[in-house]
Amino acid sequence: MDINSLKVLYTSVPGRYALALFNEGKKSNCLDDILENFDKLETFFKHNQSIKKLLTSRCISEKDLDAGWLSISGYLSFCPVFMSFLRQVGRNRRFNILHKIRHIYRVALAKHKNRRRVAITSAVDLLPEQKDKIKKVVESMFSEKTIMMYKVNPAILGGIIVASEEKIYDASIRNRLQQIAKFLRNTRIEQI
Repeated sequence: MDINSLKVLYTSVPGRYALALFNEGKKSNCLDDILENFDKLETFFKHNQSIKKLLTSRCISEKDLDAGWLSISGYLSFCPVFMSFLRQVGRNRRFNILHKIRHIYRVALAKHKNRRRVAITSAVDLLPEQKDKIKKVVESMFSEKTIMMYKVNPAILGGIIVASEEKIYDASIRNRLQQIAKFLRNTRIEQI
């Protein structure tokens, strides 16, 4: 993992929150619980948009906001470190960056466990033998243990996109066509 890109992640506002949460989770031995709590919160908000809107509103008082987060934390059985984190995020009115905090926390946890999540996007479902070949190539690119996820997106037209935390390798036909179009726009063709 590129240390410079990690430095940028960790020094951003969401990065400072994520790193503080990671350090507290490490002290309390609840790193995986925190990640699970992020997932529970996302699922809860997906099914309870009105509660999300209320808890992320600037109109709610700090006291009511804190009480709301305590109720949800108890209802979803959040670990104490995550509950404390949410209350701090609420007091600072930083819920708009919660998804970024989650992403950076996930990167820090993967780094800690020497793992790397890699998403492979293709235009069509890949055959098992294609997945095996891609996995071998991807594993040779990174020193960490890789966790592969496969996605299908017909919009890339063909080829694949390999995405992992701070690195993206785009070998899609769509990307190649965009590069050709950009080249043609920037190149003056002399008339004969």
